[in-house]
Amino acid sequence: MSARTTKTFEDRLLNELQREIALRAEDPPEPEPVIRRTITTRRALVALAACVAAVGGVVALPASTGGAQAYAMERHEDGSVTLTFAEIALSWDEKTALTERLRAEGIFVSVDKPRSGYVCEQPRGELPPPRTRSYDVEKGIWSEPLTYTLHPGDTLAFEEPERVKDDVSPAWGMYVVEGRIKPCKEVPFEGLVGED
Repeated sequence: MSARTTKTFEDRLLNELQREIALRAEDPPEPEPVIRRTITTRRALVALAACVAAVGGVVALPASTGGAQAYAMERHEDGSVTLTFAEIALSWDEKTALTERLRAEGIFVSVDKPRSGYVCEQPRGELPPPRTRSYDVEKGIWSEPLTYTLHPGDTLAFEEPERVKDDVSPAWGMYVVEGRIKPCKEVPFEGLVGED
């Protein structure tokens, strides 16, 4: 009788695992390439919108100047939103993002660009009650932040007249109209108030 050494399944499995470990120690595997997704403005805005929808509180978007908040948007239980602006002029990206957010809340946005030497005829609808704000030139700050409270169906208007070459140009403006705004009817710009 010949003596046969039979190994059990467990012994063969253990030998195979030991052989694999020895092979891996001799020849380390190449690291797998890391795939990094590019963060685009669209992806960042979609992520921001998703976070805001989940939290349902205050929306603050960074300014184009880097770091500072250009505006904040606070949603209220009655469906209204309060906008608080840190800067009067918004970049194209900030204005686009704000427009999308307001439209999602049922608020209209009007962006008008009258041709050179013209402005939109006022009033274009019922304006909210006027507020008095003062500007401290020495400190470079307003007495209170610029805020607007809008309800669904109201309109935030941006009026951006084309510059007049070699002359005084009308100022860029942003204002609120209660309800739907009337279309921009261009009228000649008559200069600054109080000019001689």
